Amino acid sequence: MEIILKPTKYSSHFKELLLSDKRYIIAYGSRGSGKTHHIVLKLLLRSFESEYNHILYVNKEFRHIKIQQYAEFKKIASQTGLSKFFTFYDGDYRIVNKVTGTRFTPIGMDDAEKTKGISDPTIIWWDEITKGKEEDFLTLNALLRTPLNSKHQFILSFNPVSESHWIRKYFFDEKDAYKISDRFESNTYLNHSTFKNNDFIDKEKYEETLMQNAYGNTNRMLVDINGMWGVEQNNNPFFYSYSHDKHFRDDYEISKSDYLDISFDFNKDPCSAVVGQYKHKTKVFDKFDVILATPKTLLNKSPLEAVCYLIYQKYVESGMFPTIQLRVTGDPAGNNGGADLIDLHSFYTTIKKELRISASQIYVRKSHTTHKFSGEVSNRAYRELKHNQFNICHPMIENDINLAYSDEKESLNKAKSEFGLHILDAVRYLDDFWFCYRNGIFTSDMRVISQYIDSLKNSYKP
Repeated sequence: MEIILKPTKYSSHFKELLLSDKRYIIAYGSRGSGKTHHIVLKLLLRSFESEYNHILYVNKEFRHIKIQQYAEFKKIASQTGLSKFFTFYDGDYRIVNKVTGTRFTPIGMDDAEKTKGISDPTIIWWDEITKGKEEDFLTLNALLRTPLNSKHQFILSFNPVSESHWIRKYFFDEKDAYKISDRFESNTYLNHSTFKNNDFIDKEKYEETLMQNAYGNTNRMLVDINGMWGVEQNNNPFFYSYSHDKHFRDDYEISKSDYLDISFDFNKDPCSAVVGQYKHKTKVFDKFDVILATPKTLLNKSPLEAVCYLIYQKYVESGMFPTIQLRVTGDPAGNNGGADLIDLHSFYTTIKKELRISASQIYVRKSHTTHKFSGEVSNRAYRELKHNQFNICHPMIENDINLAYSDEKESLNKAKSEFGLHILDAVRYLDDFWFCYRNGIFTSDMRVISQYIDSLKNSYKP
């Protein structure tokens, strides 16, 4: 069956996207550019091919499928006169081409287990893929292997949020953020669009609306209007008192006369440690180093052993600090045994051995505090302590602080970074040690903590 589409039904900017058979189709750009319209149109048309086809259309959350993708399929089919060829199942959002039998199956990645029951997809479209995880993309991409059709396609559509996003790193050139990397150049069609490429809207009025919504927000202007890589925004930051201008510095000095404080978060991939100092003389707190290790970092060493080795080499073997000046804190769960260990000792037993410190140099709570409590401690310190008194001196820490957000239960949600919460957890444990450890015990009395922070602020003399 031959379907002839009139040129008035599509924008010329997307003609090549409609025709491309390349493995990857990346359609990105501003809001209102028409990319979703044309991807839907492409998939409807491809469903008429004589070859076997099974199309998956994907969203991060299944509940968004109905109002976003499914509704668009119905609308475009109606606008182009194709509705009569399709059966739309409003109950579960499946679509079937009545002529060829091609199926459209919706997938929500909030239940990734559902992908295990999918057989022989030929085309996958993930809308707003910037909200998804790289590992979920890789899982779906591996499904495109059926021999029933050789024209496998993965279509990715998105607004380009942040240059730090995994999609930018995975598909695009390292130096040129708007060019496909060499390894994907031969099998990828790239389409960048803005609202100016949409022939079905009043461009002048739509631009006015976008400008009003942006209201001087540089990031929104970059992403929403120009379709360029921006800086990911955080509307509900966990560390809401943090300010780059007040708290970030790269001109710090390490004091060899003060303790070196090391905070651990235990995880196999990666195991993390954040290194900092409280300088008694100046009343200044600096977090200046991040040490990470994976199972592959050092041969014959666990990630925890590898982190300890790297710390010892950098700060002790170099002659910078004697072991007596090391102080360790971290995740209370480290008091238990773990699969990371060769013996059934605690993680802190391993740390003590590898860093060659005594038990008296380890300061750890018996149990976890809530995210809400630890967030209040950190935010109070950021808010109350003076400029250049409580500092972040490492870009990886700042990146994750900026990305971390609170959920509806006021818990710290996963930072949208390569390392999730692992760096931030180490940061929280270090703040807990600095501000909550009093007279040999950890307090959870915010009045005591506030009084201590006030005393530090009042005694600070830059």
